[in-house]
Amino acid sequence: MSGISFTGVGSGIDTKTIVNVLVSAEIQPQRDQLSTRKTTLDAQLSSFGRLKSALSEFQSVLDNLKSPDKFQVRSTTVGDESRFTATSKSNAQPGEYQVSVENLAKSQRLMTADNAFASSSAVVGSGTLTISTGGAYDPGLENGFTVDIDPSAATLDDIRKAINNAEGNDSVTASIVNVDDGLGGTQARLILTARETGIANELTIAVSPGSDPGLSALASGNLEVSRAAEDAVVRVNGLTATRSTNEISDVIQGVTLNLKSEEVGEEVSLTIGTDNTAIEKNVQSFVDAYNKLQGVLKDIAGKDTSGLRGDSTVRMLSSQMRSLTSSEVSGTDPESRILAQVGVNIDKDGKMSLDKEVLNERLNQDFDSVSTLFSSETGIASRLNDFVKPYTQAGGLLDNRTEGVNSRLRSLADREERLDIREENLFNRLSRQFNAMDSMVAQINSNGAFLTSQLSSLQY
Repeated sequence: MSGISFTGVGSGIDTKTIVNVLVSAEIQPQRDQLSTRKTTLDAQLSSFGRLKSALSEFQSVLDNLKSPDKFQVRSTTVGDESRFTATSKSNAQPGEYQVSVENLAKSQRLMTADNAFASSSAVVGSGTLTISTGGAYDPGLENGFTVDIDPSAATLDDIRKAINNAEGNDSVTASIVNVDDGLGGTQARLILTARETGIANELTIAVSPGSDPGLSALASGNLEVSRAAEDAVVRVNGLTATRSTNEISDVIQGVTLNLKSEEVGEEVSLTIGTDNTAIEKNVQSFVDAYNKLQGVLKDIAGKDTSGLRGDSTVRMLSSQMRSLTSSEVSGTDPESRILAQVGVNIDKDGKMSLDKEVLNERLNQDFDSVSTLFSSETGIASRLNDFVKPYTQAGGLLDNRTEGVNSRLRSLADREERLDIREENLFNRLSRQFNAMDSMVAQINSNGAFLTSQLSSLQY
């Protein structure tokens, strides 16, 4: 407040204390009212934050239940993983298969002719290399690329670098090995290895030589095949499948085979089953998240300190959630239409629990019905997610309620600022009035003292 000083000399009264008491009597009730309102709004803001967090966590759990890929988890067991490994998606049909890896897919490897080049610094020749896969280069198919070899950079090592760095090269790797030449010395051999396996990815190298025809040594017809391109061959339950890659995902529906080693005729068992443990974990997470959310709702609705005691939004959320989890889901087996039938129960206090024994029994008896109950378009998870989404989405109900609270807090801050100004103005006005009164009393006292002195002198 203003730096007004108080003397109280004239009246002998503590005018500063009086002014402060008067100002406080006028201002403090209003300040207390604003403070109480701010405390309530801050509590509401915190409660909405807690509620949105709990709802968002609940939605994350619902995502695992409403998605068949995450709910219909499959277990995959391979009898000998040195032969192959396997992974399964939700659309894989449970069952047992006998798989033999007859042949692994291999990438082609070409190399320069024996004793063609003494070292990597040997000059090969200039011109243009056209390297393609699956036959001759066809620009329309984009099945290859070209490499221009300049006469100033035409050594074997220069060509290796040029191939590896060529624009559009995603099909071949060039390397050089220095090996015995069979005559007591060494030789350098350029090796071209296809990056992809299978016969469809065989390499074709065409050469347009420059003034020095030496580059023709790298044409397909002049290269040796050190490893032929081969397709993968597997037999599944006695039926043969040939593919260009060792990662095969289109032979057994929903199953990807990763081939490791080959042995003709050796069958390895592959068992696809339902992973009840993973499903049980997902359902337990749903139960825990539901209870946590209901606990937050109960806490917010039941405490004065939450700022939302008896709030209609909170009450409706709690009651609707319980109603949605208790009602039937159509399209399922009559014994799996409500959560209670698959071991998910809600007691009289609204707390949810999971009977794992009942859940596993229903999964073993009718897995598809349990899956439909949770993860179908009209299932529990989708139903709850559709209900919760308007509350949690950007610009949704909770965001609007939160913005409403923030708006009121900003209004309170403005009112507090105006109250501060009013308090200072009131303090200054009363201070001036009391100082004026004090000065007047001082003048009166001075005049009285003078008159008294004059009267006293007249008596003698």
